[in-house]
Amino acid sequence: MKQPAWYQRFGRRLKPADRYYERGLYYYERGKFDLAVADLDEAITLAPKKAEYYVARGLMLIDYNQPAEAAEDLAVALEMDPTQWLAHYGSGVLAVDDGEYQDAIRHFSRAQRLAPRRPEIYFYRAVALYYAGQNDEAIRDMSFVLTLLEQGDRRRKDAEHWLTLFRE
Repeated sequence: MKQPAWYQRFGRRLKPADRYYERGLYYYERGKFDLAVADLDEAITLAPKKAEYYVARGLMLIDYNQPAEAAEDLAVALEMDPTQWLAHYGSGVLAVDDGEYQDAIRHFSRAQRLAPRRPEIYFYRAVALYYAGQNDEAIRDMSFVLTLLEQGDRRRKDAEHWLTLFRE
């Protein structure tokens, strides 16, 4: 019997924790929040020192409006592995939501150093810079976003809108 894609990675059988992680991502992509988080909980129970699992659950919790729990997971992930760019990114998103723009800028800047070609990092850092009153830097970051996005990318419209707002 052929195993589902989430069961195998790179032609090898996954460990139980990895199976729960992959299945949690599968459920998340389909909008099944309770099942996704339950599987991430189980993955963390089986492999509590794997920062990637905490990052994934933290980002899911942001999407499902549970910021306190998300912040806790992202902090645990960063304590275990400060090179988790997605944890810095998620922490930056939470900081923007809380109006903590300097903290957001710090997290996005760290994420950018770890993943320098990810447009979403520059996008949200530009927004944080704008709200922090650093308009020139916001324009610079949002302009760079447009160089990273392909012409057909639907995110270009949002970036162009924000750039217009920054220049007003």
